[in-house]
Amino acid sequence: MSALSIGLFDPEHGLNVSARAGATLLFEGGRADVRDGGPEIEATRKGWQARLGEDFDVKLEPVADGAVLGDVTVHVCRVTGRIGGHKARCLGTVADTREPPAWDELDALRSIAAVFDTENAFLALARRPRGAIGHDAEDVSGWLLSEGEVVDLDETRLSTVYDGNGRQRSAGLELWTPAHEFPLRGSGTVVAGTSLALEGLDVHAAAFRWRMDDREGAGAYELWLRSEPEPA
Repeated sequence: MSALSIGLFDPEHGLNVSARAGATLLFEGGRADVRDGGPEIEATRKGWQARLGEDFDVKLEPVADGAVLGDVTVHVCRVTGRIGGHKARCLGTVADTREPPAWDELDALRSIAAVFDTENAFLALARRPRGAIGHDAEDVSGWLLSEGEVVDLDETRLSTVYDGNGRQRSAGLELWTPAHEFPLRGSGTVVAGTSLALEGLDVHAAAFRWRMDDREGAGAYELWLRSEPEPA
């Protein structure tokens, strides 16, 4: 059975939301709040409706075909409704995960969403196999929407700068396409973040500010790490 999660990116009001079954992360400015419960997400004729108490009540309508990133399909969406006490007119994502990650085969999972406007966005999902050393061994799936058209990517490269606790602080993107001799480049910096310890997993979730060419946008960078039990 598939599972839905959403991201809401409202830079005008300094708000970001990452919500899925069991947990919701709310970022406002540099502050992060965690809710134990997930949102109610319903399919509608045009997309989805997502609600969580007083935190948000929004409609999400896709602006392009979904990005297939392995077992996950992600839709970039136009968002309208309410986030907190603000009227929302921004962008977001809806991710449909058909199969949960096989953590007995993985050491890490990274997901990136960078949205600039309804015609320009970038999404990526990177899986690091168990026992792999560094990013070079990751399986990276990338998706680029440019000027309203989905662009084929030959290769997607992600680089990350971490702090002393392993949390993502900034990131660089290199997107290689068949039509360009040199890669398209982008970069992102953290706006706010938080860390969670789940059963068998450490999660570092962050709201990011992204830049690509002359465009500035908002989005997220989440890092999921398989945690080993402490030795007896």
